[in-house]
Amino acid sequence: GHEETVGKAVKGSYKGADVSAIYPEFINKAICEGMEAFGHKINGFDMDDTLLMGAETRTSAPVRIVRDETFQSNIRGIYPCGEGAGYAGGITSAAVDGIKVALAISSDDVVQ
Repeated sequence: GHEETVGKAVKGSYKGADVSAIYPEFINKAICEGMEAFGHKINGFDMDDTLLMGAETRTSAPVRIVRDETFQSNIRGIYPCGEGAGYAGGITSAAVDGIKVALAISSDDVVQ
């Protein structure tokens, strides 16, 4: 992508955007209030040139892909795991689930 400098410290191929245009007013207000509140805890967090890199939602997969005791789906060799498969609700629990599946794959019972 096109390389540009965003703010003072980030260099990359980022495209600037006004996220207030995509969120409803109550979300914009909550983001602003949260930034200000956190700015009281971490000096400079809420400066005018603070760069927000993205937004994380509180949603998880609405479905769960069924897996058996070996962590495989009904299709042998397919190991659904993490948030997208419905087994986690965030990055940490997704990582833990990924480790569980990796251990299952590496066990003598599964690897042949």
